[in-house]
Amino acid sequence: MKTVEKKILPKHFQAVREEKKNFELRKDEDDVQPGDVLILMECAGGEYTGRTEVRRIRYVLRDVPEYGLMPGYCIIGW
Repeated sequence: MKTVEKKILPKHFQAVREEKKNFELRKDEDDVQPGDVLILMECAGGEYTGRTEVRRIRYVLRDVPEYGLMPGYCIIGW
């Protein structure tokens, strides 16, 4: 299990906080796996706001170009 920190824009951060959004589409650069911890850090105008949300990754979708997911990207669900 590892912890991965990612920046997130305020409009998407708020949707995560309100539990309306339970996934992220990201470059597949951290080799995230189910069980890893994702820390989403709100970033506005290039500056961190100090607000964070922590989620445990439950599912990672990768390698399905037939569904429109480009190579090198993944969908992280919690």
